[in-house]
Amino acid sequence: MDLVIRVDDRLIHGQVTAGWVRPLGIEQIILANDQVANDEWEREIYTLAVPSEIVVKIFTITETINYLKNEHIIKKTIVLINSLKDAYRIIESGIKVTKLNIGGLHFETGKKAFATYIFLSEEDVNFAKKIVALGVSLEGREIPGSPSIIIDNLIK
Repeated sequence: MDLVIRVDDRLIHGQVTAGWVRPLGIEQIILANDQVANDEWEREIYTLAVPSEIVVKIFTITETINYLKNEHIIKKTIVLINSLKDAYRIIESGIKVTKLNIGGLHFETGKKAFATYIFLSEEDVNFAKKIVALGVSLEGREIPGSPSIIIDNLIK
């Protein structure tokens, strides 16, 4: 499976389309979010942010899990999730992932800085630890060419 999974609280935005989709040759975006999947207006807004030649699928977390388990991914795909909790749900379901990209998880009261673009709550850290326990490395990276931060060691 040619798959990149990225946790970014903004989901689809300019940095994803310009910084990830084009340089990596992504052909399909899966936006995995229960709220967006169930809101027609939000689905339309997110779809408009993507060049027309890129396939966009917007699923709930459960639909994403089912799709990834049951469909043969033939296109280079990025899955966008906005929380470590939802990333854990996908990985814990048995989807084979060796590395999880953590992009923009922005400041909110009560969150601790792990990088200039990664702020994690206590709950986030707990889900991050669960993900690492499943054998998945957590890599902080803004865009493919930027320096990588290995989050695994920072959350211990």
